[in-house]
Amino acid sequence: MNDLLNSIKSLEPINIPSGWFVKYNDLTVSQDNVKPNTKLIELEKQRYNAVVKIIKGEDEYLIHICDDHGELMDTINVEERQQLVNELERIIWKIEAAAFERYIFIFEGPPDYLRLRIPQGWTVSYNKLIDIDPDQLEEDSDDWFNFTSSLLQLEHKESRLILDVGWYEDIEPSGTFYVLLIKNLDWENPLEDMDTRRPEKLVSEIEAILQNAAEQKYE
Repeated sequence: MNDLLNSIKSLEPINIPSGWFVKYNDLTVSQDNVKPNTKLIELEKQRYNAVVKIIKGEDEYLIHICDDHGELMDTINVEERQQLVNELERIIWKIEAAAFERYIFIFEGPPDYLRLRIPQGWTVSYNKLIDIDPDQLEEDSDDWFNFTSSLLQLEHKESRLILDVGWYEDIEPSGTFYVLLIKNLDWENPLEDMDTRRPEKLVSEIEAILQNAAEQKYE
C-alpha cells in the first residue's frame, strides 16, 4: 500500500468544498526535505473542468490551476510555507464561488468550516461542516440553523464507502453530531456509528475512520 496512506495524521488539514476529488495527497505538515518538482497535492473538480495542484519549486511552492485536460491556466507562487494551505483554500473556494455564481459575485474568502485531513481517493460530496462549538451557543442563536442532518459526506468510490456526518435532531440545541460509515449503500448496517457534541472529537473520529479505510480495514 502507498506509504502516504498510512500517515494521515501527518497530512495538512484542509477546508475542501463540495464536489472536489482528492486525486493525490502528500501535502504533509513538514515538507523540508522535499525535492523540487515534487507534486504534493492534486484536487479535481470535474463538473467545472478544474484541477489544482501544488508543486514544490526551488525556493517556493507553485500552485498550478489547470483544466481537466491538464492545460495550465494560471500559476500562483507561494514563498512562505505557512501561507500555503490558506492560499490553496482561497483558490479552490474562489473556483467554487465563481462556478456557482457564474462569475457574478463578491468573493470574501473560504467559509469557516472545519479543516480535515482527507487522503487521496475520497470525494467531498458535500461540505457544510461549520467550525462552531455547539456548547458555546445560546439556545436562541441563529447559528443553530447550521446544525442539520446534512453536514458532510465523503465518498470513496473504489472501496464503495460513504462517510456521513450530520446533527441529530436538526437545529436542536440538545442534539449531537453523528458519524456513519456505510459500505455498498447498506444504510441499515453501518460499519461505524458514533456521536459526540465536541467538534474536536468529531474531527478525531472522522480521521480515525479515514485512517482505517486507508489500512483496508473495511474490506
